[in-house]
This record gives sequence, C-alpha cells and structure tokens, in this order.
Amino acid sequence: MKKDGAIYHDENAASIELGYIFTFLLGVAFLASFSLWVWDIENATQDRWLNEALRLDVEHISSAIERAEDASLGPNGTTYAEPVNLQVAEVGSLNLRLIISDDEVRLHSLVDSKFDQIRRISGAGKTNHSGEVRLDGVSTVWVILNDGNITINLSQPGF
Repeated sequence: MKKDGAIYHDENAASIELGYIFTFLLGVAFLASFSLWVWDIENATQDRWLNEALRLDVEHISSAIERAEDASLGPNGTTYAEPVNLQVAEVGSLNLRLIISDDEVRLHSLVDSKFDQIRRISGAGKTNHSGEVRLDGVSTVWVILNDGNITINLSQPGF
C-alpha cells in the first residue's frame, strides 16, 4: 500500500486476515465435532429401536409357541400352524438365527452379540420344541405343531 509515494506496511490488515482464517478453521472444527456427535446419537437411536423390534419379535414367537402348546392339549393328532410377522424383516446384515428349544426362544446375531435376545418359555407341556432358521430377509416365521412336536419354519406347512 502506498501513502504519499512511500510504501506503507499495514500490519493490522495482516492480523485481521489471520483472524479470519483462524475463525474459519474454528468453525470447521465445531461443525465436524457437531456432525460426529449427531452421527453417534443417530446410531445409538437406531440400535435401541432395532433391539426393541427384535425383543418384540421374540415375544411374538414365544406367544405363538405357547398357543401351539395349548393346542397340543387337545385330541391326539392335532395340527396347528401360526404365521408370525416379524418387525425386522429387512435386516440381513445382522445374520440372525432363530433357535427354539424346550425351554427358550433364542435370537442370535452372528455379527454382534448386543442384538441377541432370549426368552424363556414354559416347558411343562407334552410337546417337544425344536428348530433353527436363518432370518436374512425373512418377513414371516411359521410356528407349527405336528405329531406332538412344535417346530419353526419359513414356509407354510400346507395342512
């Protein structure tokens, strides 16, 4: 900058420019921190909702098994089939396995154990419970009573 024909160095202008640059970088740092914070909240909420949906699925399957158990108390040779619609039909990335035994319903994730669900069921009936299915992209599970055994299947039994 020239003033009266001589070169004049304006040091105030340089410090103002540096202030602009540091203010901009501080804003970028705050924005990045805020973005990470929001992303973490979103993931935590998504995991909480997924866990609740998985818990409800296990509850519905357990209830269907207990209804099949009640049906088994009827005349010998009683057959029963009930479809259970799943809340988490499109979650293929968890590699879910549904396992039933005489005393529990277990939903097991091969990817992350924080999504595992277990529900104890009554084993007091005269039927046996068994079965294992993979739930990758499955929207309906069938609880089937046939020949004194309660099993689970992905397709309608046809009786």
